[in-house]
Amino acid sequence: MDYHFQFLNDDFTLLHDLRIRGINQTFFQMDTVVLCPQFIGIIEVKNLSGSIIFDESTKQMLRKTQNGVESLPNPLTQVRRQRIQLENFLTDQGFPGLPVKSIVVFAHPSTIIETENKSIIHSVIRAEFISEKLELLQGNPIKTHLTFNQIQSIAKQLCQADSPDLTSIFQTYEIDRSDIRKGVYCPSCSHPLMSRQQKNGSWYCSRCLNYSKTAHLQALDDFSILFDEPLTNRACRDFLQLQSRHTTYRMLKERNQMQGNG
Repeated sequence: MDYHFQFLNDDFTLLHDLRIRGINQTFFQMDTVVLCPQFIGIIEVKNLSGSIIFDESTKQMLRKTQNGVESLPNPLTQVRRQRIQLENFLTDQGFPGLPVKSIVVFAHPSTIIETENKSIIHSVIRAEFISEKLELLQGNPIKTHLTFNQIQSIAKQLCQADSPDLTSIFQTYEIDRSDIRKGVYCPSCSHPLMSRQQKNGSWYCSRCLNYSKTAHLQALDDFSILFDEPLTNRACRDFLQLQSRHTTYRMLKERNQMQGNG
């Protein structure tokens, strides 16, 4: 797909492989999100060979190959759900009512798309037509909904909200939660276990004798990346190897304030 995207004009900003927490705290994933002054687009990419048949009467997507016919999940239903989730996310971020478009792209060069429903043709295309389709959706370049700064702001918010699914990484490398080394690493020498000094509220490294007020912030970021779960006081104490609930509470409060100001 990168080859086809390179032909887009400079109005477009692309974000790939996003996984965002949405309605009811469940995650939704998007292959590519397109941002431009006229609209925001969701692109779902399928790499399926054979004849792809969209049956309007049953709402099914069928794939016909030399081995027979099989029913597969309908990507049109998938992108509709993604659109609803993304619209809710944008509203929560202060961007309600933006036009969100969705497109299903078949990337395999031998795919044949079949349907009797003409409306589907506007939402399902082959990969080589993606730049043409997106620029067609742009329509009148003068009529815009987003400024450049707003596009950059939305892109930043989407990237910050992105929560990659690391389950496959743990499975691939056969890593268990118990294999993760806990504690705060020294930002100067990377020694794996700094100790908390109660008198001055700093972290102390016994190897390089360095003191740090903020060394725990990286550890908390690591926790958020590694584990798809809320960072509770108990979980924080366990991961940072702390004893005091009150100290942990202050750390989490200060971190939340920093993130809110950021």
